[in-house]
Parts: sequence; structure tokens; C-alpha cells
Amino acid sequence: MNRSQIVPETYKNFKIMNPIKTICIVLFTVMNANAIFAQSTAVDSVLTNLQIHYNKGAYDKVIALISEDMLQKVPANAIENLLISFRRDLGDLQSSTFQKKEGIVVVYSSYFEHGETTTSVAINDQNKIVGLLFKPAETNTTPNFTRNSTPFLLPFKGEWFTFWGGNTKAQNYHVINKTQQGAFDFVILDKNDKMFERSGTRNEDYFAFGKRLYAVCDAEVVEVITGVHDNPPGRMNPAQPFGNKVTLKTANNEFIVYAHLEEESIRVKKGDKVTRGQLLGNCGNSGNSSQPHLHFHLKDRAANFQAIGVTSYFQNSIVNGSLEKEYSPVKNDRIKRPD
Repeated sequence: MNRSQIVPETYKNFKIMNPIKTICIVLFTVMNANAIFAQSTAVDSVLTNLQIHYNKGAYDKVIALISEDMLQKVPANAIENLLISFRRDLGDLQSSTFQKKEGIVVVYSSYFEHGETTTSVAINDQNKIVGLLFKPAETNTTPNFTRNSTPFLLPFKGEWFTFWGGNTKAQNYHVINKTQQGAFDFVILDKNDKMFERSGTRNEDYFAFGKRLYAVCDAEVVEVITGVHDNPPGRMNPAQPFGNKVTLKTANNEFIVYAHLEEESIRVKKGDKVTRGQLLGNCGNSGNSSQPHLHFHLKDRAANFQAIGVTSYFQNSIVNGSLEKEYSPVKNDRIKRPD
């Protein structure tokens, strides 16, 4: 990809990697192509030990089950943070039932206090974990609501470009993941339809980087993640998929996620009451993101793993030059507040 030649017609060939589509439902996953397949009984033993340590909150002992090669790719502190978040959402692991083998991977149905997952495990010939993936089990769960009932203001000032948005796969590849349905990725383009100036090798080259982001409505801050470094453009951090993050909860139990914020830019803390239009932080490039952008989505419940993504509509927006009173952006829309 030649980043200096990014224009709207070529966006279909260009992807913004982002936590949530691929990684937020994944505790961590690093599959080693050279791993030696082990008998499922050995994997059973490893998974049993993982369950014991995980349920006790002994995350250092869980990490001790992981291969050195995997730990070089996913740092121990990032794994611990993911385990803590995962346990907060799903609770204790109660049991696992064998499903099948797929090459070096053994697949189980795992039953937690607050949900079910499909769990894939791969180990090497030293019985160390080289791959571990948790995916939500397929269910017929319906969302608590299908769109926001609380009026939303756009989360930024100035004109932004909708890189991903809409309800079809062509418009928005978030739709393949039910936790991300209705999500948006927003960037800023200049008059030549470029995302950056100069070489594009620094975050500061990108027009969206450092831009202020605002509360779309009155809400309570229910989650803040800070301390995640911004990635150099072109690199990603799947171990900390959301990056620096703010989650708001409305009076109508709608949960609003702002992801990939700039390091040390967040201006709120958990428990704060924010008002519509209040500064939350800046657009960044932290987490599983390859270049500066805002990932914004609305979900129907707090737990990331069990949540269902729903559609956000914004009030009084200028969309491609025309005023829209209540609008949900789709791919390639240029959108801004009328003020």
C-alpha cells in the first residue's frame, strides 16, 4: 500500500485495523505455525490448570502456562489486563466440553458464570500454550434496543470522513461481529482527500491525530482505560485492543464507546458525570489501530463480550453538504456539525 496515494476510490483496498472488530472478543491469540500438535488429553490438563488459576485471580500462574515465544509477542502485563477485563465480564470459568480438533488447535465449549464461549487452545511439546482464543458462542440473543433513544451530538467538531459506517458488509466490516454492529471509524481528509501530510510515518502527520473528542450526550463515565502508548502508523497493538478508551452510560442504559484515544489525553475518570459536548480526550492511534482515527460505537449492555452493537443516529448534522436532522453515517460520508 502506498499511503501517500490514499483517495476515496481506493479505500475499499485499505483497512483500519481496530480492536473491537477482531480482538475485543479475543482474550489473546498468537498461533505459532511451528507448534507441535499435542493430544487433547494434554490440552485438557493445561485448560484445567488455566481454569483453576483464572478463577483464583492468580494471573501470574496463568501466564506461567504460556510459552516464551507467545510472551514475546503479547507482554505479560497486557495478558493480565485482558484476563482481569475478561473475568469482570464473564465471571468464573465453570466447565469446558471438548468439541473438535483443528490441526494443532483443540476446540471446546466453555461455560462461565455469565456466558458461554467457544475456546480454542494450542500447546507445544512442552505443554505450554502457544495459542488461546475465546469467541462468543453463537446464540439467538436479541439486543435490548436497536438504536439510541437519547439524542446524540456528533462526537467531534469540524468535518470528518466516515471510513466505515452503515449496515452492510460493503459499507462497514464491523457488521460481521455482532458486538460491533453499528460501529463507525472516522478520519479527517484534506482537500486532496488525503489523511495525512508529509510522509505519513508519524502520528502527527495525520489530520485526525490530537483532535478533540466530545460527549455526545449527558452521561456517566463507567470505564476509562489509560496508559496505552500510541502506535507508530502501520503498527498495531492487539494485546490492548481498545487502546485508551472511554465508555459512557446514558440514563437509558445505552453504552457509548470511544476507542484509540491519544495517550495521556483523557480528561475524565470513572464515575464522572459529563454533559453533552464536554471534552473527553483526543483522537489517537492506541490499541489495535494502524493509523489515527476515532472508533465509536453504541452497545446494549456493559459487558464487552456479551454486548450487541446497535445503530447510532446523530442530530442536526451536515452530511455531504446537506442538513440531516437525524442521521446515521455510512461509508464515504463527509459529516460535521452545523455550528
